[in-house]
Amino acid sequence: MSAAVTRVAVIGLGAISQSVHLPLLRRNAEAFAIAALVDLSAARTADMGARYGVPSARRFTSVDELVAATAAGDLDVDAAILATTGSHAGDTLRLVRAGIRVLAEKPLAYSLAELDELTAYGREAGLDLRDWVRVGYMKEYDTASLRAKELLADVTLRAIDVQVMHPLDGSQLAYARLAAPTGDVPRDTIEPLLAATAAIVDGAVGSDLPVDLRTLYTNVVLGSIVHDVGLLRSLVGGLGEVAFAQHWGPKMPGSVHVRGTLARDETPWTVDWHYIDGYPDYQETVAFHHEAGSIELVFGVPYVTNLPTILRVTESHPELGIRVSESRWMQQEAFENELYALAALVRGERPDGASVEESVADVRVGQRIIRALAVSKGHALDPSAEAAQ
Repeated sequence: MSAAVTRVAVIGLGAISQSVHLPLLRRNAEAFAIAALVDLSAARTADMGARYGVPSARRFTSVDELVAATAAGDLDVDAAILATTGSHAGDTLRLVRAGIRVLAEKPLAYSLAELDELTAYGREAGLDLRDWVRVGYMKEYDTASLRAKELLADVTLRAIDVQVMHPLDGSQLAYARLAAPTGDVPRDTIEPLLAATAAIVDGAVGSDLPVDLRTLYTNVVLGSIVHDVGLLRSLVGGLGEVAFAQHWGPKMPGSVHVRGTLARDETPWTVDWHYIDGYPDYQETVAFHHEAGSIELVFGVPYVTNLPTILRVTESHPELGIRVSESRWMQQEAFENELYALAALVRGERPDGASVEESVADVRVGQRIIRALAVSKGHALDPSAEAAQ
């Protein structure tokens, strides 16, 4: 195999891997090889292995099995795409220890303690984790976002508004023809993983926080809104204080409203996130209003590759009066750019993108949000929880 080919293990073979990561790896077969597949479900790995030509010797049901195979010299892996459910910090640490670069889907962690462990390992091993880990904030790699960042450098902001309209996940993924659930993962395999996750969340938000708030923290704040937290960090330096948060709706996860100020100044920001079963289509708009106009990013369904993001600029014009222009980059795919950034990590380069340090900042914002949501519902956080600090 050519040295230019990056050998990638795909870990977690659910919706995002089936709809995005595996098809993009195959589409870019001249630069990437699927070195291994990992999933708790042996039936799922067999199915995806057959579809993507990965032999049974390179299919595993745990990260530990993958690491053992590389340590024994039975498998060559340069990088891993970590797309399992929940926190990814523990598996990221295992992979980095094995000498494997990692692209971890969000969230990298549910707790600051997990990230502290990663940071401590990097320090002890003499590794700069920016050379080893990237977080799957694909919007950071979107050409429209990168152009917006250039434009934002030259304006004085007055306000930022984010609105997300989120229909049922199934309606976004119908096109992908996802494999049917397998149901072959033993309960005694799943239960310890669930217990470990619950313990992590206990440390982050407290064990006595009501279930709906814990779910908002893991599934909404760090499962979805964190994309916008990360994007605003990348574009305007990040979110500071959270002044107010509210949750409502006929059923979970409902709607979330959050507002506060930027970390760098008093510019106000708002995020409105709505999960509506019957909403026609996914819509996400991030608008930056400044002294001379507005800069907007309009994102479509995140699972559909090569669906261009719209960059909309509203400004004054000496001849036209008010000019509203829209730009699209039709052949640029954010996930694909993210994939090539992973290859750059393997080559020893340091591409832009969030790593562990940025995830620390994002989790802190997430904890401020859940603290504000708890207050709005009349709940006091356990003083020992991270989010109470």
